[in-house]
Amino acid sequence: MRTLVLTVLGDDHPGIVEAVAAAIADGSGSWDRSHMARLAGKFAGIVEATVPDRTHDEVVAALE
Repeated sequence: MRTLVLTVLGDDHPGIVEAVAAAIADGSGSWDRSHMARLAGKFAGIVEATVPDRTHDEVVAALE
């Protein structure tokens, strides 16, 4: 298993969290903890996730 610490920043709109969660779930990963905020009209988040070694590269590619 590998731990990923992700930062997410962008225009605030529906679907950002869902897209990140889907990439993690599609790679058989687990969303362990997070902190999300809306700052100056932007979405900002930090996510800690765990993914299997075998899907690590897939998950990273999907998140990029």
